[in-house]
Amino acid sequence: MCKNFSATYIKINEYNFNERSLDGFDFGQTVTQCWQKKDGVYALLPKYYTETRELSERRALAAEIRESVKRGWTAFAAVNDGEIIGFSLLSDELFGSKKQYADLAEFYVSKPFRRLGIGKKLFELTCGEATVFGAEKLYISAHSAKESIAAYEKYGCVPAEEQNEAHVNKEPCDLQLEFRLKTRIYIVRDKRMYFPLLLLADEQADMVEKYLERGTMFVLDENGVKGEILVTDEGGGVLEIKNLAVLPQYRKRGYGKKLIEFICKKYKKSYSVIQVGTGDSPLTVPFYNKCGFEKSHVVENFFTDNYAKPITEGGVTLKDMIYLRKKL
Repeated sequence: MCKNFSATYIKINEYNFNERSLDGFDFGQTVTQCWQKKDGVYALLPKYYTETRELSERRALAAEIRESVKRGWTAFAAVNDGEIIGFSLLSDELFGSKKQYADLAEFYVSKPFRRLGIGKKLFELTCGEATVFGAEKLYISAHSAKESIAAYEKYGCVPAEEQNEAHVNKEPCDLQLEFRLKTRIYIVRDKRMYFPLLLLADEQADMVEKYLERGTMFVLDENGVKGEILVTDEGGGVLEIKNLAVLPQYRKRGYGKKLIEFICKKYKKSYSVIQVGTGDSPLTVPFYNKCGFEKSHVVENFFTDNYAKPITEGGVTLKDMIYLRKKL
């Protein structure tokens, strides 16, 4: 196990990846048990061998990944000190009776870097991409080794409801798995755990502290947390959005709108109005307008009076607080 590393994650393209990109990759795996059918039921049975890949095989796979990306498939890589230490390859072709599946064609972490969270991060990135082009589930034809299946089960994978015959015929010993690409929005108690996310929307920590403890916070989790929303009871039937943030790499995918729609539906019977205060920004005001909010009132000099440093959004230095409201 390699402890001293710093992984960065990139989307592979024909310019940052070539047939030599996997030359230093260690596919090594010592297998002692595999899942196999016995009397019609899967069981862990002894099976001993060591899996490796020769240089020619690594280069052939790298060339295949590069060509697949050129055809429109998506690949991600974890990189440490200029070397690829993990990668995934996702087909852009949906299949299944309802076109519900996207195929995870390749998924590996180099041997010295396993069990360090790299696979989980790559899996989340891949799931996010599959969601973007309309898949409901990720399909995995998985190596039947005990450790491989345990890793997929940890991610939440289960036996596939529909089996892809091409995969079954190509690798009859593989287990056919699936992962449902679902969105969950749920309340969090330990709000401070998400403080860096809160600071994306309100960059001065002491201002966040003023409403953090009295607010109710929800996160949107779609194969990993993508964003959050924190609301407070302002009295008189008014619910206020105090903080709404989506991670930069996941913006413009509808997550902010989903969070607002969730809050409006959840609190419709408890409040008459939902409001939000924001700067006169060309980025945020149009967003709230699209979500059905209309301008209510203005608190002059709010940002200049309460923030230590000027805040600029979309080329505009924020001065007044613009309040927008929507009936519930």
